[in-house]
Amino acid sequence: MRLVLPFALLCLAAALHAQPLPDYAPDTTATAYGTSSALVVRLDEYGFGIGTSARTWLSPDLSLTLEAAVGAGKDAREQQFFVGFFGDRVTPLKRNNALLLPVHIGLERRLFRRTVESNFRPYVAAAGGPVVAFQWPYFEDENGDGINADDGEDLLGALGGLGDTQVRLGLGGSVGVGAYFGRGTQTAQGLRFAFIGHYFPNEVDLLELRPEVEDPSRAWFLTPVVSFHLVRLLD
Repeated sequence: MRLVLPFALLCLAAALHAQPLPDYAPDTTATAYGTSSALVVRLDEYGFGIGTSARTWLSPDLSLTLEAAVGAGKDAREQQFFVGFFGDRVTPLKRNNALLLPVHIGLERRLFRRTVESNFRPYVAAAGGPVVAFQWPYFEDENGDGINADDGEDLLGALGGLGDTQVRLGLGGSVGVGAYFGRGTQTAQGLRFAFIGHYFPNEVDLLELRPEVEDPSRAWFLTPVVSFHLVRLLD
């Protein structure tokens, strides 16, 4: 009898220990990332840019993306100064203004899906596609020598020469890492760090054609990019 009571207590404890754990309901506030669109704000070494993107679900870990953006194209030697009583802006050696418009298709690969909650989704991404450069005169180059000699060739500013816009076609690509976060069912946010490169077989003309200016035109535009994504979840 002395052995039965301890044995019964041991069996009862084992039975209680073997009971299945309660079945908790799933977290319905976790953001569902299927098809989505986004407004994209970018910052690179040329300044701010803005764009839009769309993504669609291929598998639990893989998404297809499409992104278009517009931003400035510059040479690192372009330095802007404020002159005169009214603070007019002048950029010595500048020949043309330029805008870059890449349209890239790519893939996003989600990381750590089995170990990280759905409201924080790190990923790696790669994309590529065409890029269009628009260039237009910064000053009135009346004699066509590509030099602003301060002899009556007026500055046109940022928009004054749009009527003489020229187009350059190129190819570009990017690789990056980022994450989406948020617990809403309709919106989310994202942050991405990427490196982008664009190549133009017909170079983009940026600086004046002075003898002392080396490489006034550029075939390559290489820059790190930080982008913030305001995401609208569609399903």
